Amino acid sequence: MWNFLLALGVGSTIGASRFGRLVKPLLIVTAIGVLIAGLIYTSVVLNAVRERNQHYHVHTHSAR
Repeated sequence: MWNFLLALGVGSTIGASRFGRLVKPLLIVTAIGVLIAGLIYTSVVLNAVRERNQHYHVHTHSAR
């Protein structure tokens, strides 16, 4: 499996086949899309954690 994945990067596995010209760009676009989606998800989660951990200076009870 690792040999196949390494060969994918070089292009020798599917680049020589007839449909390899379509498959390799699709795999690259899919990998880039997954990377971008992961970055967006990470930023949303970290932003939610940061907002949850902020201590607001608004008291829940009135001191009148």
